[in-house]
Amino acid sequence: MLKRIYGCIAGLALGDAMGMPTEFLTPDQIGKYYGRINSLEKAPSWHPHSILPAGTITDDTGQALAIAHACYPTGEINAENAAKYLLEWEDSLPEEVRQVIEGPSTRAALSELRQGNDPRQSGRNGKTNGAAMRMAAIGLLHAGNPGGAIPAAIEASLPTHATSTALSGAVCVACAVAAACNENSTLSSILQAAKDGADHGAKHGVWSWSTPLSSRIDLAVHLVEQASSEEDALNSIYRYVGVDMLVSESVAASMGVVLLAQGDPMKAVRFGAMIGGDTDTIAAIAGQICGAFRGGDALDNKLIAQVESVNHLNFLDESRMILDLLAAKGLTG
Repeated sequence: MLKRIYGCIAGLALGDAMGMPTEFLTPDQIGKYYGRINSLEKAPSWHPHSILPAGTITDDTGQALAIAHACYPTGEINAENAAKYLLEWEDSLPEEVRQVIEGPSTRAALSELRQGNDPRQSGRNGKTNGAAMRMAAIGLLHAGNPGGAIPAAIEASLPTHATSTALSGAVCVACAVAAACNENSTLSSILQAAKDGADHGAKHGVWSWSTPLSSRIDLAVHLVEQASSEEDALNSIYRYVGVDMLVSESVAASMGVVLLAQGDPMKAVRFGAMIGGDTDTIAAIAGQICGAFRGGDALDNKLIAQVESVNHLNFLDESRMILDLLAAKGLTG
């Protein structure tokens, strides 16, 4: 189990860091500046992320680790603890970094929390993918049990993303990670768990209108299956599913990337970084799912070491903490 946990956490962070410089760019711009993404790059000089060194993680990994730490020491989570650790994450960022990596829904909700608002109400306007991207630990702590991840995913989302739209994305990703940890998992079972999670999540929270995520995942899968090449598949997802921070776009696009990569986390993070739009989140979601599916041995150790060095992180230590939390829940590792 440790290899799957490590693969998930490291795959998330590598996707985040690899997609950091290409976020907001079109595929044509990415091709012009970088060609194919095979390494950790620095953002163009005019890009808001140009202040960040190559290999820097953004809010995807930072918040995912915050949620993992909020589950300590019992392996369980509630909205109050999630809020506490998300605020600590925000406090850890230099102001100039926070301004360029923090998502709009999270920024607004954390501001409300600082004013003393209830963490079960502060996320009532959050509709973006900011909760979906940080579900790694929730899925891992319910390894092989996607249904069991649903309440925890909702609790971890509430402080910043309490709408039905956002919860659909969060539960989708948590269930996909949980399914990917099953020794008998397949790409089909992972994607089915993702769609089931999307439908369950949409039944909770403050109602908000959005295109049904499970239907968009079906579209992404269809486009990948009909594509004549990897490039054609990525272009079709970009054009017809979409790559914005909207849940029905970026989360569905991530599932298409998982299928296109055939569960290979290195292919997934590279595809995610090249697809355009919200590349860091798409690559981070695809990387965490594929990392849980294939395990840490499928990742590039040199690139992982670079991300750890740049961000002063140790993914093995983080993974062991999650394994300890599984033990605290009475689950075998």
